[in-house]
Amino acid sequence: MADWKDLTVLLCMALVVLGAVALAVSAQSFSIVRGKVVEKGVGVLQHEGRPRLTNTVSVLIENDDRVFDIRRGTVVQYPVAERDSEAIVVGSEIELLVSSHRANVRILDGPSGSPV
Repeated sequence: MADWKDLTVLLCMALVVLGAVALAVSAQSFSIVRGKVVEKGVGVLQHEGRPRLTNTVSVLIENDDRVFDIRRGTVVQYPVAERDSEAIVVGSEIELLVSSHRANVRILDGPSGSPV
């Protein structure tokens, strides 16, 4: 009878380790960045080997970004979706989700303090 209990304990330990590894990997692929919008514009983004125009937002970073190694006080230009670009106001404080899996950033917290 002790065999199935030992197997259950090993399975649970393996699942805990797998979960910890998954969290560590995901934490290294995205970051939340806070900053102040200093400029809106248009840029060229290479997508599937072809250039395409995209809306951009330049943000003065207010916190250090440990994943992408961007320091506080740096101005970074990010590509954003058209819907997000329309909601952004120059001079406003915003919060961005930057992911290594997506070309565009997502706006988490908009100019009015409400989610965009």
